[in-house]
Amino acid sequence: MIRLILALIVCSLSACGYQFQGSGSVLPEDIKYVYIPRVENTTTETRLSSLLTEALRERFERYGVLLTVEDLAEADAVLNAEVLNVNRQIKSVTSGTDTALEYETTVVLDAELRRNTGALLWKNPKLQVAKGFGVSSSVVVTSSSDFSTGGIDSGTLSALDSLEISRGQEQEALIDIAEEIAKQVYEEAVAPDF
Repeated sequence: MIRLILALIVCSLSACGYQFQGSGSVLPEDIKYVYIPRVENTTTETRLSSLLTEALRERFERYGVLLTVEDLAEADAVLNAEVLNVNRQIKSVTSGTDTALEYETTVVLDAELRRNTGALLWKNPKLQVAKGFGVSSSVVVTSSSDFSTGGIDSGTLSALDSLEISRGQEQEALIDIAEEIAKQVYEEAVAPDF
């Protein structure tokens, strides 16, 4: 009886198109190795190049559908990306003094995956991801999951000035943006649609 139930579950999952992430690819079968060079970035947000390059490589390595290589000559495909724009906008202000409480950073990226021969496999010329962050200890939610995974506790937070809080929160936002961009690139370029 248990075998019958397990067989029915397996059949129903395969019939609905369910697959575990990393178990397939929309790319041609001969694409097995990808080279991911440093992300180009001509914006003033220079740390984004490293964050995005690391996030993209980690995402592709984690799911193993394509193996990342360190040498272009070993690759079947190349993933090129360029930061086009980084925009910061005030998201909320205090009512009395119009002092910024929250900002939102938006990153726009051009990314493409090409065969090593130059043939285009995938492209997204305007991939955009945004993330808000607090710049004052009064708006940083210490009970949030984002805060709890950071490297600071609520006691230390209260001792920091607004500039230190803003810089730390912005760095966390950029890390989150880089990880979300890497996820979207991988899902669009490699992962099968369901």
